[in-house]
Amino acid sequence: MKPDIKYVTWGPVRRYCGHKHRTIEMAEKCLFQDKNWCKRQGGYSDRNIYRLDCDGRRLELTQNEYDYTQRIL
Repeated sequence: MKPDIKYVTWGPVRRYCGHKHRTIEMAEKCLFQDKNWCKRQGGYSDRNIYRLDCDGRRLELTQNEYDYTQRIL
């Protein structure tokens, strides 16, 4: 059975996005929207994408996931 992987965007200042994304693509979309919103306000977003473990703890992306996200960011 495939593990149920979820992703979030989080930053030390802006904190969580408020969503548990089912795919890394949806987390990317959320991060992109947050970065654009912050830029329009004259600031920047400190959020990054993290995967969640089964207990809801933030984990760094695997190297493959990270490489995948860098293609558009």
